[in-house]
Amino acid sequence: MHARSLCFAATLLFSGLAHADDSDTHIRAAYAANGDVARLTVTNGGKKPCVKIDLKGKGKEIYGGEAAATIEAGHGLVVIAVSIDSEKKPFQIVTLKDGKLSTPVGLARPAKRENYPFAVAATPTPDGFTVFFQEVETANPNEAHTYLVELDKDGAVTKEPTEVQIPWALAAAAWNGNGYHLGLFYTGGGGVTLSMVSTSADGSPQQHPDWATPAGMITDVHLVANGKSIRAYYRGMGDRLYETDVSKIGQWGQVSQKAKDLGALSASQAIAISAKGAVTKVKAK
Repeated sequence: MHARSLCFAATLLFSGLAHADDSDTHIRAAYAANGDVARLTVTNGGKKPCVKIDLKGKGKEIYGGEAAATIEAGHGLVVIAVSIDSEKKPFQIVTLKDGKLSTPVGLARPAKRENYPFAVAATPTPDGFTVFFQEVETANPNEAHTYLVELDKDGAVTKEPTEVQIPWALAAAAWNGNGYHLGLFYTGGGGVTLSMVSTSADGSPQQHPDWATPAGMITDVHLVANGKSIRAYYRGMGDRLYETDVSKIGQWGQVSQKAKDLGALSASQAIAISAKGAVTKVKAK
């Protein structure tokens, strides 16, 4: 499983609602501290690509243009991480607290390189948040670069972007007590497999990725760490919502856990998952 899988997975990461103007909309949501659902909408392609945040029916554009983005809640805060096509400061951090958005903070990649945004994954940690920004090289889209950024509980940057050796297509991230569990997209064998790998606290992989699901059409992956358990929630074949235990990293080429079917999940819905694993279906406008 290498970066050659990225091109196909990129379509899955940003696919969601197709529109007549050839744009694709991907929706990801998280619970704000007061229980409201904050919805992040990423539209790529078409005439008006952009990243928007919506809370209680009020929307605001965060960035106008092609981007990758994610949203994550924790410590009474919502963090929005956006990866844009910028030479100087491609990594953008925005926070949402008490219904108010912060001014975006831009971060530079550690080395000068012509990269293009591909994926973003984030997770709360005991001390704040960690964000993984993933890009592909403009001249060689089979070559991926992943950067780790650490934030404190208020969303302030405590560790500038550092490149980590994660060449696989990112789907989601969770703190596992000692480091991270990363959900990955692997393409092959008749579809997309959710794979898992654990890393140290500095982002170094600790084993080869496993197969956490059979091959299929898998998108919208959320990881929820609760006690000693880490569970993955995802959209699978036939627009169904599934849940599976990914606490233990298994083996490549072998699926050890059977997923639980949680019911239909229409194409017009995304999901928000609470820290305790409660699922809310979020409708698109």
